[in-house]
Amino acid sequence: MSARPTLQRWARRTASALAGVIAAGAVAACGSDPVSPGTVAGADVSRWNTWVLPTADALRPPAPPARGSAEEKAEIDEIVQLQTARTAATDSVVRAWGGDPGAPWSRLAVGRLDFYWPLLPDVRIATPARAARIMALLHVAMHDAAVAAWDAKYAYKRQAPALASNRVRALVPLGDTPSYPSEHAAAAAAAAVILTYAFPIDDTTSFTRSAREAAESRIVAGAAYRSDVDAGWALGMAIARRILDRAMADGSAAPWNGTAPTGAGMWKPTPPRLVQVPFDALAGSWRPWIIPSGNAFRLDPPPAAESPQFKADLNELLALANGGRTSAQIDAARYWATDAPSIRWELFIEDEIASHRLSVPHAARARAYVSATMYDAFIACWDTKFTYWIARPVTMDPSLKTVFSTPPFPSYPSGHSTQSSAAAEVMAELFPDRAAFYRARGEEASLSRIWAGVHYRFDVLGGEALGKKVGDAVVARMRADGAR
Repeated sequence: MSARPTLQRWARRTASALAGVIAAGAVAACGSDPVSPGTVAGADVSRWNTWVLPTADALRPPAPPARGSAEEKAEIDEIVQLQTARTAATDSVVRAWGGDPGAPWSRLAVGRLDFYWPLLPDVRIATPARAARIMALLHVAMHDAAVAAWDAKYAYKRQAPALASNRVRALVPLGDTPSYPSEHAAAAAAAAVILTYAFPIDDTTSFTRSAREAAESRIVAGAAYRSDVDAGWALGMAIARRILDRAMADGSAAPWNGTAPTGAGMWKPTPPRLVQVPFDALAGSWRPWIIPSGNAFRLDPPPAAESPQFKADLNELLALANGGRTSAQIDAARYWATDAPSIRWELFIEDEIASHRLSVPHAARARAYVSATMYDAFIACWDTKFTYWIARPVTMDPSLKTVFSTPPFPSYPSGHSTQSSAAAEVMAELFPDRAAFYRARGEEASLSRIWAGVHYRFDVLGGEALGKKVGDAVVARMRADGAR
Protein backbone atom coordinates (compact mmCIF):
# COMPACT_ATOMS: atom_id res chain seq x y z
CA MET A 1 0.00 0.00 0.00
CA SER A 2 1.17 3.54 -0.62
CA ALA A 3 2.22 5.92 2.09
CA ARG A 4 -0.44 8.12 3.62
CA PRO A 5 -1.09 11.02 1.22
CA THR A 6 -0.89 14.56 2.49
CA LEU A 7 -4.10 16.59 2.53
CA GLN A 8 -2.81 18.73 -0.34
CA ARG A 9 -1.91 15.68 -2.41
CA TRP A 10 -5.33 14.18 -1.69
CA ALA A 11 -7.05 17.38 -2.82
CA ARG A 12 -5.03 17.57 -6.03
CA ARG A 13 -5.67 13.93 -6.92
CA THR A 14 -9.36 14.17 -6.13
CA ALA A 15 -9.81 17.35 -8.18
CA SER A 16 -7.98 15.80 -11.12
CA ALA A 17 -9.98 12.60 -10.95
CA LEU A 18 -13.30 14.39 -10.73
CA ALA A 19 -12.43 16.40 -13.79
CA GLY A 20 -12.03 13.08 -15.56
CA VAL A 21 -15.42 11.91 -14.33
CA ILE A 22 -17.12 15.02 -15.70
CA ALA A 23 -15.29 14.64 -19.01
CA ALA A 24 -16.30 10.99 -19.21
CA GLY A 25 -19.80 11.98 -20.20
CA ALA A 26 -18.47 13.48 -23.40
CA VAL A 27 -15.83 10.92 -24.25
CA ALA A 28 -17.38 7.83 -22.61
CA ALA A 29 -14.02 7.13 -20.97
CA CYS A 30 -12.67 5.84 -24.25
CA GLY A 31 -10.55 7.37 -26.94
CA SER A 32 -12.18 5.57 -29.87
CA ASP A 33 -15.64 5.21 -31.26
CA PRO A 34 -17.67 2.50 -29.54
CA VAL A 35 -18.36 -0.87 -31.08
CA SER A 36 -22.00 -1.17 -32.07
CA PRO A 37 -23.71 -4.02 -30.22
CA GLY A 38 -25.43 -6.88 -31.97
CA THR A 39 -29.14 -7.62 -31.92
CA VAL A 40 -31.20 -10.22 -30.12
CA ALA A 41 -34.80 -11.43 -30.27
CA GLY A 42 -36.87 -9.67 -27.64
CA ALA A 43 -39.14 -12.58 -26.81
CA ASP A 44 -36.14 -14.51 -25.50
CA VAL A 45 -35.00 -11.72 -23.20
CA SER A 46 -38.42 -11.21 -21.65
CA ARG A 47 -38.18 -14.74 -20.26
CA TRP A 48 -34.76 -14.30 -18.66
CA ASN A 49 -34.38 -14.46 -14.91
CA THR A 50 -33.84 -11.11 -13.23
CA TRP A 51 -31.92 -10.21 -10.06
CA VAL A 52 -34.11 -7.77 -8.12
CA LEU A 53 -37.26 -7.69 -10.24
CA PRO A 54 -39.74 -10.55 -9.74
CA THR A 55 -40.26 -10.73 -13.53
CA ALA A 56 -39.11 -8.80 -16.57
CA ASP A 57 -42.50 -7.09 -16.92
CA ALA A 58 -42.85 -6.06 -13.27
CA LEU A 59 -42.14 -2.39 -14.08
CA ARG A 60 -43.40 -2.31 -17.65
CA PRO A 61 -44.20 1.31 -18.56
CA PRO A 62 -47.52 2.35 -20.10
CA ALA A 63 -47.83 2.39 -23.88
CA PRO A 64 -45.99 5.14 -25.78
CA PRO A 65 -47.80 7.79 -27.84
CA ALA A 66 -49.67 6.21 -30.72
CA ARG A 67 -48.30 6.22 -34.26
CA GLY A 68 -49.41 9.37 -36.04
CA SER A 69 -50.66 11.04 -32.86
CA ALA A 70 -50.12 14.69 -32.07
CA GLU A 71 -47.72 13.67 -29.30
CA GLU A 72 -45.58 11.65 -31.71
CA LYS A 73 -45.55 14.46 -34.28
CA ALA A 74 -44.38 16.92 -31.62
CA GLU A 75 -41.59 14.55 -30.64
CA ILE A 76 -40.48 14.20 -34.26
CA ASP A 77 -40.48 17.99 -34.60
CA GLU A 78 -38.18 18.18 -31.57
CA ILE A 79 -35.74 15.70 -33.11
CA VAL A 80 -35.70 17.55 -36.43
CA GLN A 81 -35.00 20.81 -34.62
CA LEU A 82 -32.16 19.24 -32.62
CA GLN A 83 -30.61 17.70 -35.71
CA THR A 84 -30.83 20.98 -37.60
CA ALA A 85 -28.88 22.69 -34.81
CA ARG A 86 -26.20 19.97 -34.61
CA THR A 87 -22.55 20.88 -34.12
CA ALA A 88 -19.32 18.90 -34.18
CA ALA A 89 -19.52 18.74 -30.39
CA THR A 90 -23.04 17.32 -30.59
CA ASP A 91 -21.92 14.64 -33.01
CA SER A 92 -19.01 13.75 -30.73
CA VAL A 93 -21.38 13.22 -27.80
CA VAL A 94 -23.70 11.09 -29.96
CA ARG A 95 -20.79 8.88 -31.00
CA ALA A 96 -19.43 8.62 -27.47
CA TRP A 97 -22.69 7.21 -26.11
CA GLY A 98 -23.72 5.39 -29.28
CA GLY A 99 -22.52 1.87 -28.58
CA ASP A 100 -23.21 -0.64 -25.81
CA PRO A 101 -24.99 1.44 -23.14
CA GLY A 102 -23.30 -0.40 -20.26
CA ALA A 103 -19.68 -0.12 -21.39
CA PRO A 104 -19.00 3.56 -20.52
CA TRP A 105 -20.42 3.10 -17.02
CA SER A 106 -18.33 0.00 -16.40
CA ARG A 107 -15.21 1.86 -17.49
CA LEU A 108 -16.10 4.81 -15.32
CA ALA A 109 -16.55 2.61 -12.25
CA VAL A 110 -13.25 0.85 -12.91
CA GLY A 111 -11.56 4.22 -13.24
CA ARG A 112 -12.91 5.40 -9.90
CA LEU A 113 -11.77 2.18 -8.19
CA ASP A 114 -8.34 2.57 -9.76
CA PHE A 115 -8.18 6.05 -8.26
CA TYR A 116 -9.07 4.84 -4.77
CA TRP A 117 -6.87 1.70 -4.82
CA PRO A 118 -3.59 3.54 -4.00
CA LEU A 119 -5.35 5.38 -1.14
CA LEU A 120 -5.77 2.16 0.84
CA PRO A 121 -5.79 1.63 3.78
CA ASP A 122 -6.73 5.23 4.65
CA VAL A 123 -9.77 5.38 2.36
CA ARG A 124 -11.36 1.94 2.13
CA ILE A 125 -13.71 2.32 -0.80
CA ALA A 126 -11.64 -0.01 -3.03
CA THR A 127 -10.79 -2.89 -0.70
CA PRO A 128 -10.97 -6.21 -2.56
CA ALA A 129 -14.42 -7.13 -1.23
CA ARG A 130 -15.87 -3.62 -1.55
CA ALA A 131 -14.56 -3.08 -5.08
CA ALA A 132 -16.22 -6.34 -6.15
CA ARG A 133 -19.42 -5.31 -4.35
CA ILE A 134 -19.58 -1.99 -6.23
CA MET A 135 -19.16 -3.64 -9.62
CA ALA A 136 -21.79 -6.26 -8.78
CA LEU A 137 -24.31 -3.61 -7.72
CA LEU A 138 -23.68 -1.62 -10.90
CA HIS A 139 -23.87 -4.55 -13.27
CA VAL A 140 -26.86 -6.23 -11.68
CA ALA A 141 -28.73 -2.91 -11.90
CA MET A 142 -27.88 -2.50 -15.58
CA HIS A 143 -28.79 -6.13 -16.27
CA ASP A 144 -32.30 -5.78 -14.89
CA ALA A 145 -32.66 -2.43 -16.65
CA ALA A 146 -31.77 -4.06 -19.98
CA VAL A 147 -34.08 -7.04 -19.48
CA ALA A 148 -37.00 -4.85 -18.39
CA ALA A 149 -36.39 -2.48 -21.30
CA TRP A 150 -36.37 -5.39 -23.79
CA ASP A 151 -39.61 -6.74 -22.34
CA ALA A 152 -41.34 -3.41 -22.96
CA LYS A 153 -39.72 -2.91 -26.35
CA TYR A 154 -41.26 -6.07 -27.72
CA ALA A 155 -44.54 -5.53 -25.94
CA TYR A 156 -45.05 -2.23 -27.81
CA LYS A 157 -42.78 -2.63 -30.88
CA ARG A 158 -42.32 1.06 -31.50
CA GLN A 159 -40.06 1.90 -34.41
CA ALA A 160 -37.14 4.23 -33.83
CA PRO A 161 -37.89 7.76 -35.09
CA ALA A 162 -35.30 7.57 -37.89
CA LEU A 163 -37.09 4.47 -39.19
CA ALA A 164 -40.59 5.83 -38.69
CA SER A 165 -40.09 9.27 -40.28
CA ASN A 166 -38.12 10.32 -43.34
CA ARG A 167 -37.65 13.72 -41.67
CA VAL A 168 -35.27 12.20 -39.13
CA ARG A 169 -31.72 11.03 -39.83
CA ALA A 170 -30.07 8.11 -38.05
CA LEU A 171 -26.77 9.33 -36.64
CA VAL A 172 -25.97 5.95 -35.09
CA PRO A 173 -26.42 2.41 -36.45
CA LEU A 174 -29.99 1.22 -36.00
CA GLY A 175 -31.07 -2.38 -36.11
CA ASP A 176 -34.65 -3.54 -35.90
CA THR A 177 -34.84 -3.36 -32.09
CA PRO A 178 -37.84 -1.25 -31.01
CA SER A 179 -37.04 2.10 -29.42
CA TYR A 180 -39.45 2.26 -26.46
CA PRO A 181 -38.18 2.48 -23.78
CA SER A 182 -34.60 3.63 -24.36
CA GLU A 183 -32.09 1.10 -23.07
CA HIS A 184 -29.43 3.82 -22.96
CA ALA A 185 -31.57 5.96 -20.70
CA ALA A 186 -32.39 2.99 -18.47
CA ALA A 187 -28.73 2.00 -18.10
CA ALA A 188 -27.62 5.59 -17.53
CA ALA A 189 -30.21 6.34 -14.87
CA ALA A 190 -29.48 3.10 -13.00
CA ALA A 191 -25.72 3.62 -13.22
CA ALA A 192 -25.86 7.21 -11.98
CA VAL A 193 -27.79 6.19 -8.87
CA ILE A 194 -25.46 3.28 -8.06
CA LEU A 195 -22.27 5.28 -8.63
CA THR A 196 -23.57 8.14 -6.49
CA TYR A 197 -24.11 5.63 -3.69
CA ALA A 198 -20.79 3.86 -4.26
CA PHE A 199 -18.56 6.94 -4.44
CA PRO A 200 -20.11 9.41 -2.00
CA ILE A 201 -17.01 11.63 -1.67
CA ASP A 202 -16.80 12.22 -5.42
CA ASP A 203 -18.56 15.03 -7.25
CA THR A 204 -21.67 12.89 -7.46
CA THR A 205 -23.64 15.46 -9.46
CA SER A 206 -21.34 14.68 -12.38
CA PHE A 207 -22.75 11.16 -12.56
CA THR A 208 -26.27 12.47 -13.10
CA ARG A 209 -25.09 15.08 -15.61
CA SER A 210 -23.33 12.42 -17.64
CA ALA A 211 -26.35 10.14 -17.40
CA ARG A 212 -28.68 12.83 -18.75
CA GLU A 213 -26.25 13.46 -21.58
CA ALA A 214 -26.10 9.76 -22.42
CA ALA A 215 -29.87 9.46 -22.40
CA GLU A 216 -30.64 12.57 -24.42
CA SER A 217 -27.92 11.87 -26.97
CA ARG A 218 -30.25 9.18 -28.29
CA ILE A 219 -32.87 11.80 -29.20
CA VAL A 220 -30.59 13.91 -31.39
CA ALA A 221 -29.19 10.65 -32.81
CA GLY A 222 -32.64 9.81 -34.18
CA ALA A 223 -32.62 6.57 -32.20
CA ALA A 224 -35.23 7.52 -29.57
CA TYR A 225 -38.17 9.81 -28.99
CA ARG A 226 -38.24 11.87 -25.83
CA SER A 227 -40.95 9.61 -24.47
CA ASP A 228 -38.61 6.65 -25.07
CA VAL A 229 -35.94 8.36 -23.01
CA ASP A 230 -38.33 9.41 -20.26
CA ALA A 231 -39.70 5.88 -19.93
CA GLY A 232 -36.21 4.37 -19.91
CA TRP A 233 -35.03 6.86 -17.32
CA ALA A 234 -37.94 6.08 -15.01
CA LEU A 235 -37.33 2.37 -15.45
CA GLY A 236 -33.63 2.65 -14.60
CA MET A 237 -34.35 4.80 -11.56
CA ALA A 238 -36.93 2.36 -10.23
CA ILE A 239 -34.57 -0.59 -10.61
CA ALA A 240 -31.69 1.30 -9.00
CA ARG A 241 -33.86 2.06 -5.98
CA ARG A 242 -34.50 -1.66 -5.54
CA ILE A 243 -30.77 -2.34 -5.79
CA LEU A 244 -30.07 0.31 -3.17
CA ASP A 245 -32.69 -1.14 -0.82
CA ARG A 246 -30.87 -4.46 -1.06
CA ALA A 247 -27.45 -2.84 -0.67
CA MET A 248 -28.49 -1.01 2.49
CA ALA A 249 -29.44 -4.35 4.07
CA ASP A 250 -26.57 -6.57 2.85
CA GLY A 251 -24.51 -6.22 6.03
CA SER A 252 -21.62 -4.30 4.49
CA ALA A 253 -22.15 -1.22 6.67
CA ALA A 254 -21.77 -3.07 9.98
CA PRO A 255 -18.58 -2.06 11.83
CA TRP A 256 -16.15 -4.66 13.12
CA ASN A 257 -15.63 -4.22 16.85
CA GLY A 258 -13.90 -7.53 17.54
CA THR A 259 -10.33 -8.43 18.38
CA ALA A 260 -7.95 -10.67 16.51
CA PRO A 261 -7.17 -13.98 18.21
CA THR A 262 -3.67 -14.39 19.59
CA GLY A 263 -1.27 -17.29 19.66
CA ALA A 264 1.21 -19.11 17.45
CA GLY A 265 0.39 -18.82 13.78
CA MET A 266 -2.35 -16.21 14.26
CA TRP A 267 -2.61 -13.08 12.11
CA LYS A 268 -0.83 -9.92 13.21
CA PRO A 269 -0.51 -6.54 11.47
CA THR A 270 2.16 -6.75 8.79
CA PRO A 271 4.92 -4.34 7.77
CA PRO A 272 5.44 -1.67 6.67
CA ARG A 273 2.17 0.01 7.67
CA LEU A 274 1.21 -2.39 10.47
CA VAL A 275 -2.49 -1.72 9.80
CA GLN A 276 -4.30 -2.63 13.00
CA VAL A 277 -7.84 -3.03 11.64
CA PRO A 278 -7.95 -5.69 8.88
CA PHE A 279 -9.99 -5.05 5.78
CA ASP A 280 -13.67 -6.00 6.02
CA ALA A 281 -13.47 -8.61 8.78
CA LEU A 282 -17.24 -9.13 8.57
CA ALA A 283 -17.42 -9.56 4.78
CA GLY A 284 -17.95 -13.28 5.17
CA SER A 285 -21.37 -12.48 6.63
CA TRP A 286 -22.44 -10.09 3.85
CA ARG A 287 -25.39 -11.11 1.71
CA PRO A 288 -24.26 -12.82 -1.51
CA TRP A 289 -26.04 -12.78 -4.85
CA ILE A 290 -25.87 -16.47 -5.79
CA ILE A 291 -24.28 -18.76 -3.21
CA PRO A 292 -26.49 -19.53 -0.18
CA SER A 293 -24.21 -17.82 2.37
CA GLY A 294 -20.61 -16.97 3.04
CA ASN A 295 -20.06 -20.17 4.99
CA ALA A 296 -21.76 -22.47 2.48
CA PHE A 297 -18.40 -23.73 1.19
CA ARG A 298 -16.19 -22.98 4.21
CA LEU A 299 -12.82 -24.71 3.90
CA ASP A 300 -11.38 -27.12 6.40
CA PRO A 301 -8.62 -25.74 8.66
CA PRO A 302 -5.21 -25.18 7.08
CA PRO A 303 -2.06 -27.00 8.21
CA ALA A 304 -0.99 -26.22 11.76
CA ALA A 305 1.87 -23.76 12.12
CA GLU A 306 4.16 -26.45 13.51
CA SER A 307 3.29 -29.03 10.83
CA PRO A 308 5.74 -30.19 8.14
CA GLN A 309 3.45 -28.93 5.37
CA PHE A 310 3.28 -25.44 6.84
CA LYS A 311 7.06 -25.31 7.19
CA ALA A 312 7.57 -26.66 3.68
CA ASP A 313 5.28 -24.04 2.17
CA LEU A 314 7.02 -21.26 4.10
CA ASN A 315 10.42 -22.56 3.00
CA GLU A 316 9.23 -22.46 -0.61
CA LEU A 317 8.60 -18.74 -0.25
CA LEU A 318 11.99 -18.18 1.36
CA ALA A 319 13.68 -20.00 -1.50
CA LEU A 320 11.85 -17.84 -4.04
CA ALA A 321 12.82 -14.68 -2.17
CA ASN A 322 16.46 -15.69 -1.99
CA GLY A 323 17.15 -15.69 -5.71
CA GLY A 324 14.52 -18.17 -6.84
CA ARG A 325 12.09 -15.73 -8.45
CA THR A 326 12.31 -15.19 -12.19
CA SER A 327 11.73 -11.79 -13.72
CA ALA A 328 8.59 -13.18 -15.37
CA GLN A 329 7.23 -14.25 -11.99
CA ILE A 330 7.95 -10.84 -10.51
CA ASP A 331 6.22 -9.14 -13.45
CA ALA A 332 3.17 -11.40 -13.09
CA ALA A 333 3.01 -10.78 -9.35
CA ARG A 334 2.97 -7.03 -9.92
CA TYR A 335 0.52 -7.26 -12.81
CA TRP A 336 -2.08 -8.99 -10.65
CA ALA A 337 -1.51 -6.62 -7.71
CA THR A 338 -1.78 -3.22 -9.39
CA ASP A 339 -5.58 -2.99 -9.00
CA ALA A 340 -8.29 -4.44 -6.84
CA PRO A 341 -8.17 -8.17 -7.68
CA SER A 342 -11.49 -8.18 -9.54
CA ILE A 343 -10.61 -5.29 -11.85
CA ARG A 344 -8.46 -7.36 -14.21
CA TRP A 345 -11.45 -9.61 -14.82
CA GLU A 346 -13.76 -6.64 -15.35
CA LEU A 347 -11.41 -5.54 -18.13
CA PHE A 348 -11.35 -9.05 -19.59
CA ILE A 349 -15.13 -9.14 -19.80
CA GLU A 350 -15.22 -5.79 -21.62
CA ASP A 351 -12.75 -7.13 -24.18
CA GLU A 352 -14.86 -10.22 -24.79
CA ILE A 353 -18.13 -8.29 -25.05
CA ALA A 354 -16.59 -6.08 -27.73
CA SER A 355 -14.81 -8.86 -29.65
CA HIS A 356 -17.85 -11.17 -29.60
CA ARG A 357 -20.18 -8.23 -30.42
CA LEU A 358 -22.69 -9.26 -27.81
CA SER A 359 -26.18 -7.79 -27.90
CA VAL A 360 -27.04 -5.25 -25.21
CA PRO A 361 -28.92 -7.78 -23.03
CA HIS A 362 -26.25 -10.46 -23.45
CA ALA A 363 -23.51 -7.96 -22.59
CA ALA A 364 -25.44 -6.91 -19.47
CA ARG A 365 -25.90 -10.55 -18.52
CA ALA A 366 -22.19 -11.32 -18.91
CA ARG A 367 -21.16 -8.36 -16.77
CA ALA A 368 -23.68 -9.15 -14.07
CA TYR A 369 -22.63 -12.79 -13.77
CA VAL A 370 -18.89 -12.13 -13.72
CA SER A 371 -19.18 -9.30 -11.19
CA ALA A 372 -21.64 -11.13 -8.92
CA THR A 373 -19.39 -14.20 -9.06
CA MET A 374 -16.36 -12.28 -7.87
CA TYR A 375 -18.33 -10.58 -5.10
CA ASP A 376 -19.69 -13.92 -3.87
CA ALA A 377 -16.20 -15.43 -4.10
CA PHE A 378 -14.83 -12.73 -1.82
CA ILE A 379 -17.63 -13.31 0.67
CA ALA A 380 -16.82 -17.03 0.73
CA CYS A 381 -13.10 -16.34 0.98
CA TRP A 382 -13.47 -13.81 3.80
CA ASP A 383 -15.65 -16.23 5.75
CA THR A 384 -12.80 -18.74 5.78
CA LYS A 385 -10.11 -16.09 6.33
CA PHE A 386 -11.74 -14.74 9.47
CA THR A 387 -12.69 -18.16 10.76
CA TYR A 388 -9.05 -19.25 11.02
CA TRP A 389 -7.09 -15.93 11.16
CA ILE A 390 -3.91 -17.51 9.77
CA ALA A 391 -0.72 -15.44 9.97
CA ARG A 392 0.85 -14.13 6.80
CA PRO A 393 4.22 -15.55 5.71
CA VAL A 394 6.11 -12.37 6.65
CA THR A 395 4.79 -12.74 10.20
CA MET A 396 6.07 -16.29 10.46
CA ASP A 397 9.50 -15.28 9.15
CA PRO A 398 10.23 -11.52 9.19
CA SER A 399 13.30 -12.08 7.02
CA LEU A 400 11.07 -12.92 4.05
CA LYS A 401 11.38 -10.42 1.22
CA THR A 402 8.11 -9.93 -0.65
CA VAL A 403 7.59 -8.34 -4.07
CA PHE A 404 5.17 -5.83 -2.54
CA SER A 405 3.67 -5.14 0.87
CA THR A 406 1.48 -7.84 2.36
CA PRO A 407 -2.24 -6.89 2.37
CA PRO A 408 -3.76 -6.29 5.84
CA PHE A 409 -5.92 -9.36 6.42
CA PRO A 410 -5.36 -13.06 7.21
CA SER A 411 -3.62 -15.40 4.81
CA TYR A 412 -5.79 -18.50 4.30
CA PRO A 413 -7.17 -18.81 1.68
CA SER A 414 -5.89 -16.51 -1.07
CA GLY A 415 -8.44 -13.99 -2.25
CA HIS A 416 -6.85 -13.79 -5.71
CA SER A 417 -7.02 -17.57 -6.01
CA THR A 418 -10.63 -17.78 -4.87
CA GLN A 419 -11.94 -14.93 -6.97
CA SER A 420 -9.92 -15.69 -10.11
CA SER A 421 -10.77 -19.41 -10.08
CA ALA A 422 -14.46 -18.57 -9.75
CA ALA A 423 -14.31 -15.91 -12.47
CA ALA A 424 -12.44 -18.24 -14.81
CA GLU A 425 -15.23 -20.84 -14.62
CA VAL A 426 -17.88 -18.25 -15.45
CA MET A 427 -15.84 -16.76 -18.28
CA ALA A 428 -15.36 -20.28 -19.65
CA GLU A 429 -19.13 -20.78 -19.61
CA LEU A 430 -19.80 -17.45 -21.28
CA PHE A 431 -17.05 -17.80 -23.90
CA PRO A 432 -16.30 -21.50 -24.49
CA ASP A 433 -13.86 -20.60 -27.26
CA ARG A 434 -11.75 -18.82 -24.64
CA ALA A 435 -12.15 -21.29 -21.78
CA ALA A 436 -8.55 -22.51 -21.79
CA PHE A 437 -7.23 -18.96 -21.89
CA TYR A 438 -9.22 -17.81 -18.87
CA ARG A 439 -8.51 -20.90 -16.81
CA ALA A 440 -4.83 -20.28 -17.48
CA ARG A 441 -5.19 -16.65 -16.39
CA GLY A 442 -6.93 -17.79 -13.24
CA GLU A 443 -4.04 -20.13 -12.47
CA GLU A 444 -1.52 -17.36 -13.14
CA ALA A 445 -3.36 -14.96 -10.82
CA SER A 446 -3.38 -17.63 -8.16
CA LEU A 447 0.31 -18.54 -8.45
CA SER A 448 1.30 -14.87 -8.55
CA ARG A 449 0.60 -14.67 -4.84
CA ILE A 450 3.18 -17.37 -4.14
CA TRP A 451 5.69 -15.68 -6.43
CA ALA A 452 5.09 -12.42 -4.55
CA GLY A 453 5.70 -14.10 -1.19
CA VAL A 454 2.40 -13.00 0.32
CA HIS A 455 0.65 -16.41 0.37
CA TYR A 456 1.57 -19.97 1.18
CA ARG A 457 0.90 -22.67 -1.38
CA PHE A 458 -1.86 -24.09 0.83
CA ASP A 459 -3.55 -20.67 0.68
CA VAL A 460 -3.55 -20.88 -3.08
CA LEU A 461 -4.74 -24.47 -3.29
CA GLY A 462 -7.53 -23.77 -0.82
CA GLY A 463 -8.57 -20.65 -2.70
CA GLU A 464 -8.67 -22.50 -5.99
CA ALA A 465 -10.87 -25.23 -4.53
CA LEU A 466 -13.18 -22.67 -2.94
CA GLY A 467 -13.36 -20.55 -6.09
CA LYS A 468 -14.22 -23.60 -8.18
CA LYS A 469 -17.18 -24.32 -5.91
CA VAL A 470 -18.43 -20.75 -6.21
CA GLY A 471 -17.92 -20.79 -9.98
CA ASP A 472 -19.78 -24.08 -10.33
CA ALA A 473 -22.72 -22.68 -8.33
CA VAL A 474 -22.89 -19.66 -10.63
CA VAL A 475 -22.67 -21.76 -13.79
CA ALA A 476 -25.56 -23.90 -12.54
CA ARG A 477 -27.68 -20.77 -12.19
CA MET A 478 -26.60 -19.50 -15.61
CA ARG A 479 -27.71 -22.70 -17.31
CA ALA A 480 -31.18 -22.36 -15.81
CA ASP A 481 -31.79 -18.61 -16.21
CA GLY A 482 -33.69 -18.74 -19.51
CA ALA A 483 -31.01 -17.04 -21.60
CA ARG A 484 -29.72 -18.46 -24.86
